[in-house]
Amino acid sequence: MLQRWLRRLIWQPFATFSSAFPIVPLRATVTQPVDGVVCIRIDNVVTRMLGRFSGGYDYAVCYLLDGEVLVDTGFAWARRSLRQTLRTLGADASITTVVNTHYHEDHTGNNALVRSMTGARVLAHRDAIAEIRFPSRAAWYRSFLFGPSPGDAVEPVGDVITTRLFRFEVHHLPGHCPGHLCLFEPTRGWLFSGDLYIAADLDSQLSDADGPLWIESLERAIDLRPRCLFDAHGVIVTDEREVRALLERKRDFLVAIRERVRAASSRPQSIEELTGVVFAPKGLVDRISLSDGWMSLITGSDFSRSNLVRSFLRAEIQASTQSLTDGAMEEALR
Repeated sequence: MLQRWLRRLIWQPFATFSSAFPIVPLRATVTQPVDGVVCIRIDNVVTRMLGRFSGGYDYAVCYLLDGEVLVDTGFAWARRSLRQTLRTLGADASITTVVNTHYHEDHTGNNALVRSMTGARVLAHRDAIAEIRFPSRAAWYRSFLFGPSPGDAVEPVGDVITTRLFRFEVHHLPGHCPGHLCLFEPTRGWLFSGDLYIAADLDSQLSDADGPLWIESLERAIDLRPRCLFDAHGVIVTDEREVRALLERKRDFLVAIRERVRAASSRPQSIEELTGVVFAPKGLVDRISLSDGWMSLITGSDFSRSNLVRSFLRAEIQASTQSLTDGAMEEALR
């Protein structure tokens, strides 16, 4: 109860003020990697430092497609800069649709702002709608990094999104979290991948990650044979072979973790012990964090290796249970 009152009396007024007037001013950088695609990156020296410290990837970016579709709306601290940038681009008069690749607050933090500026429809996969409308209270470090997570109106996305020049297929590619989607423009081979990629070897994840589904989604994305990758944290690759190599590297990294979980889970043990076997300590930080990764130290284990291990372990148990059930049924039918 005390925590709720402190949040209401101290944090919420501070968050509201900071969204309008950031303590350290944010800077918007606008680039056009290919014709018809505008990338909006909003950051400052603090966010760049934190982004590199938290895995080597930058804060979430927004993509403006054909002037009509905005893919993700960034984090709440960037509210003021995003509003000014959209006005400068004239996008406040042209955006008709917002697509959230998933429900995490660094991708949905300015939905209400963009909707109020443009009257656009906000769309997401049906499995993400509940979290966007009624977001869970974020852990302290996420509130500090990204700002508040206000709920907002959102509708289920269809199978295709069209603009004046482009036609984007909507692909449900979960794993990073439930309800994660990507947009694919088949004629040009553009893949707007949300957080499907992020970084090839990032082994700490939130508890909503699902390693087995992530592997399946990466394989499906590879099968699309994308020629350009537009990652939601600013990685942009416009060479088909390099795109494939990045996606395969990410898939292989997760497959290797899955195989280590399989090999180490033959006997009952705690998830902490299992994580210690899967990620054998290689340095001081690993030993201090009990092999759960340095990010678990600064996030209170909210963002950790054990979350990813648990998702693979869950799939292994489900598979073995199903195998036993199928075996019993076959025996009964004889």
